This record gives sequence, structure tokens and C-alpha cells, in this order.
Amino acid sequence: MYLFERRLERYIEASKALLASEGIDEVLHYFRHDEYEMAYEGLLIELTNIGEYPLNIDFLEWKELGEHYRLDKEFVFDSFIWEKFINWGKLYSDKSLS
Repeated sequence: MYLFERRLERYIEASKALLASEGIDEVLHYFRHDEYEMAYEGLLIELTNIGEYPLNIDFLEWKELGEHYRLDKEFVFDSFIWEKFINWGKLYSDKSLS
């Protein structure tokens, strides 16, 4: 497994406690079938929908992974996911600075 896939796996693990089992199951389905872009987008959809942020993960790493999977240019499920993701990250960053 490569660096980005390991990072995605770590993000999925860090998010398990925050998400409903159905959401995690869908994300893991794509991950296990090597559909990493879809797994990542699905994870972001789940997290932005609930407005939660996993602990101990730097937003810049999240963003780098999203750019690696080209979510800033392409999407499968949600045409506004990149905008939602950026806004979600700003909210987290603002909270962590307070």
C-alpha cells in the first residue's frame, strides 16, 4: 500500500467513532476495492454532513490528499464536495486557533 492509501486508511480509522456504521461501511467498501478516490470523497461527505472533525489530523494533510485524488477538479458523488470540504476545514482551523 502506498503513502496516500495509508494516509486515507488512517483518516478512515480516525473517523470511525464519529460516523454511523452505514457511512463507514460504504467508505470501507470503496477502500477495500481500491476505489480510493470514491472512499475519500465518501468520507468527506460523511464528515461534512455531520460537521465533525477527527482529532489529531492536520487539515493541510487532508487537503493534500484531496488534491492527490483530484477532488479539487473531479467528483463522483457530490459536485460541491471540494467547496464543502474547504469550508469544513476552515471551521475546524478557526476553532483550533481560538
